[in-house]
Amino acid sequence: MNYYEVNGIPIEIIRKNIKNMYLRVLPPEGRVVISAPIGMSERDIRKFVEAKSDWILIHQKRILQRLNEKNLEPIDSRQREALMEDISRLISHWESILGVKSSAFTIRDMKTRWGSCNIRTHKLSFNLQLARKSPECLEYVVVHELVHLLEGSHNKRFKAYMDHFLPNWRILKKELND
Repeated sequence: MNYYEVNGIPIEIIRKNIKNMYLRVLPPEGRVVISAPIGMSERDIRKFVEAKSDWILIHQKRILQRLNEKNLEPIDSRQREALMEDISRLISHWESILGVKSSAFTIRDMKTRWGSCNIRTHKLSFNLQLARKSPECLEYVVVHELVHLLEGSHNKRFKAYMDHFLPNWRILKKELND
């Protein structure tokens, strides 16, 4: 095993009897490990790492974000109640603008989504973690789910509705997912 630093990134290099080079960014601290063929030059390894340095930094940031999220205090009943009130207020406001009516909504701790909409029953669900996000991001998710009552899929028509009703939705979506 060899240790190098490339563009300020510490790299652990493991030489193996393999044909291709492999790059891994490992939790919990975002350690970078390169598996390289035995005969590959250090220069080629450095060039590879330099070419991938932006990718490495992005993945290290994601790993640290996940670690920080796991260490966050749980959302308490007061925060849940405030989220419930905010969602209720936003739904009432946007239903009248969009000309739609939801039947009910729930708040759940979802792993992969900020919200969901059952088109058949008009029931909406929102991620409990929205309590940690900005009011603008929460509004984006509410509008997004209500627009599904006008258009079920994420097609051109859906995006046109979003552009019409919430022109900055793409910026909010990016902020929410960063």
